[in-house]
Amino acid sequence: AGKNSSCPSQYKGDFMKRRFRLIMAGTILFLYGCTPSPQPAAKATPTATQTVTSSPIPATLTPSLTPSITFAPTPSDTPTSLPNQRHTPMTLMLHRPNANFDTVAFLQDFIAILQEDDLQVVTYRDLSQQPDLTATQQGHLMIITIDDIYLRYPIAPEVLQMIGMLKEAGYPAVLGVITESDILYPETVDTLNELAGLGWEIATHTDTHRNLLEVQEISPKAIYPEVKTSLDKIEAATGLRPITLVLPLGQMIYGDEQIRRTGVQWVVGINGGIEYDITTAYYYVGREGPDGSANDTYEIMKQRFEY
Repeated sequence: AGKNSSCPSQYKGDFMKRRFRLIMAGTILFLYGCTPSPQPAAKATPTATQTVTSSPIPATLTPSLTPSITFAPTPSDTPTSLPNQRHTPMTLMLHRPNANFDTVAFLQDFIAILQEDDLQVVTYRDLSQQPDLTATQQGHLMIITIDDIYLRYPIAPEVLQMIGMLKEAGYPAVLGVITESDILYPETVDTLNELAGLGWEIATHTDTHRNLLEVQEISPKAIYPEVKTSLDKIEAATGLRPITLVLPLGQMIYGDEQIRRTGVQWVVGINGGIEYDITTAYYYVGREGPDGSANDTYEIMKQRFEY
């Protein structure tokens, strides 16, 4: 009897174990079916900092590592930035020698100073053609003027000697010519034409060398024909119309109507004129005559014209 009673209990325990295994197996299968299957890893895309060697980037798409550089002009390179108010170059006034002064010896010493200081000798016509010279080359320019060359007479031998010295040094000068009459001295005209071809400037020193300030006080309208007649005669003789008026005795008139009518651009006196304004109808400029030795005169000029 004990054997028969124990059989169902053992069977029941075996059945319960199999049932538990089935339940566990089903649970595992269920959980396995609900878990998503792993996806293949995506291929990595190179970032901007990675180096791609498989296919080079076309040159047109590669950004430049060095930005392009553009150079802005400096004030001295831009004409509009230069001041309207300009310094007059140091300017020397010469005449033929006399009993009291040897201009030839003076000029010889003065040329040596110019060469030593490496100054550029220019004319007023040069400044008209290169108007920014006085702004960009201040302190390095010199103008030399020689007055009282008469169109109707031979040029004085001493003046010809001075001209020869300047030619040898390669320095042009401004020659103040007095026309006075309709007579032309052929050799004088030939010399003026030769010098003009070398870059010298032929300026009017009026027709009769009258003091224009005195003329103005007597008859203001007489200034215009005095200057214009001289301009016409020089142009007829040389083919060049002067743009510079060298004032007899250096006396400047007051008011500017008559001078403006003549069309000259430069009016050269003695006193004042250390600066000029390029916006005016014409430019009044001063100059300095010999004062003692060449070295003394040069030092005076440097102080006056703010070298």
